[in-house]
Amino acid sequence: MFPENLDDIPVHEKIFCNRSLNMKSIKAVGFDMDYTLALYKPETFEKLAYEETLKKLVEMGYPKEISNWQFDHTYMIRGLVIDKIRGNILKMDRHRYVKVAYHGFRELTRDERRKLYDVENVIIYEEPNFALIDTLFSLAEAFLFAQLVDYKDKNTKLQSKSFLDFYNDVRKCIDLCHRDGSIKHRVAENPGKYIILDKYLSSILKDLRESGRKVFIVTNSLWDYTNIVMNYLLGNHKKELNHSWTNYFDVIITGAHKPAFFMAKNPLYEVELKSGHLINTDLIHFKKNNKEYPTVYQGGHFKLLYDILGTKTGSEILYVGDHIYGDILRSKKEIGWRTMLVIEELEKEIIASHSLKDQYKLCDILNSKKVHLEAEFERLQLLENSQKKSKNKNVEDADRNVKKAGYDLLKLRELEKKEIRNYHLKLHPIWGELMKTGRQNSRFAAQVENYACLYTSKLSNLRHYGSHKNFRAVRDFMPHDLNE
Repeated sequence: MFPENLDDIPVHEKIFCNRSLNMKSIKAVGFDMDYTLALYKPETFEKLAYEETLKKLVEMGYPKEISNWQFDHTYMIRGLVIDKIRGNILKMDRHRYVKVAYHGFRELTRDERRKLYDVENVIIYEEPNFALIDTLFSLAEAFLFAQLVDYKDKNTKLQSKSFLDFYNDVRKCIDLCHRDGSIKHRVAENPGKYIILDKYLSSILKDLRESGRKVFIVTNSLWDYTNIVMNYLLGNHKKELNHSWTNYFDVIITGAHKPAFFMAKNPLYEVELKSGHLINTDLIHFKKNNKEYPTVYQGGHFKLLYDILGTKTGSEILYVGDHIYGDILRSKKEIGWRTMLVIEELEKEIIASHSLKDQYKLCDILNSKKVHLEAEFERLQLLENSQKKSKNKNVEDADRNVKKAGYDLLKLRELEKKEIRNYHLKLHPIWGELMKTGRQNSRFAAQVENYACLYTSKLSNLRHYGSHKNFRAVRDFMPHDLNE
C-alpha cells in the first residue's frame, strides 16, 4: 500500500536520490545478500565473528589473555580508514583531509594529525598500506585492530609484531572463520539469533517480478551459506532447509568474487542444489536447445549474467548493495549499472539528528556571526593600515579596534568548533556524524554522492514507492548559486 503523499513517508524510511532514475527504464533488479537482503544483528553476528577471530589469533600464538577481550559493536562506524603502518584509524572529509584520528583508543591531537597526514604529504589512502572500512562486516576487525595497537603500546608482549602484522593476522583469521564454517554453522543452528526478519521482503520481491522485471542475486557468499540465510528469510524460517525461496528469483549467483565480477572473466558453474556440487555450464548449449537456464550459479562475470537475463546494457539494471566499493562503485564505474546503496545505520542517525535540530541551528548562527566578524576584522585592518600610511592621529583607536575584533573572532571560532564537536559527539561519541566531518561531507558521503544513484536505510523502504517510480535528483548547487 503506497502512501497518498510521499511527504507522509517517515524521513528515515525514504529513498534519497543523487542521480535521477526512472524505474520504467529498469528491466532487471539485482541484490547483494549480506547486509542487503539479509540484515544482521550486530550485537550477536559481529560479536560472533569477533570472538571466533580471537580464538584463531590465540591459536596463531597471540597471548591467551586476549580471549577475555570484549567487543563493542557501537564503537566503529563505516567510512573510516585504517593506517596499517602507523596503527591509526582515520576519519576524512570529502577532500581527504584527516579530521579525526585515533592511535588504538587514544585520540591524536591536531598537531599530531597534521604532522602525519598534512595535505602536503602526498598520501594515497588505498591498499596496500591503508584499508577502507566500507562495510559493516569490517567494524569488528577495525575494533580488534585498535585493541591490538593499544595492547602493544601498553605491554611488553607482541613487540615483535608490527601494526601491519596485526592487520594481516586479523584479516587472515576473519577470512578463515568464514571459510571453515566457524560462523556459518553457528548461524545455521539458530538463524533468528543473528538475522533480522523483514516482513516486507517477500512482497517487495513479488511486486518486482510481477512488474515484468527479472530479479537476481549476486553475492560473494557461497551456496551453502546463501541457502541457510535466504531459507530463513523467505523459506521456512526455523524449519529444515529447502529451496522454495529460490522461486523469488530468476537468477542466483553465489561466490561471485565482487568486485572482480564486474571486471574479470571468471568461469561460471551451475550449482547442484541438493549436493552443492558444481557443474560446468555451457550457456550456448541452453540457448541452442531452447532450454531454460539454471537458477543457481557460482562465479562468472557480468557479461554472462547479461546473457541469462536477456539485457543488453548496464543502464537497464538496478543493483542494490551495502558495500560502497565492492557493490556500488565498481558496478557503476566499470559497467554503468544503476545503483542503490543500503546504509543501515542511516535510520538511527536521521532520527537522532532530527532531535538535534536546535543544536545544528546554533552552529549555523555561530558560523554566520563568524563570517560577519571576519569581514569586519578585515575592514578594520585595512582602515588601520590606511591610517598608518597617512599618519592619522586616530591610529591608536584603530589599533585597539583591530585587537578587540581579533580577540572576539578568536573566541567565536573556538565556540563554533566546540558546538560543532558537541553536535557530532551526540550522534556518535567517538567519530561523530557518518556523513559529515565538521561542516564538510565525509569521505564516505562523497563516495555515496558520486556512485550511488539512490541510497536508503534498508531494502524494505521500497514498499513506499511504486514499481515505476521516477526518482528525481535535487538541483545541484555551486557556492555562487547560494547567493542568488
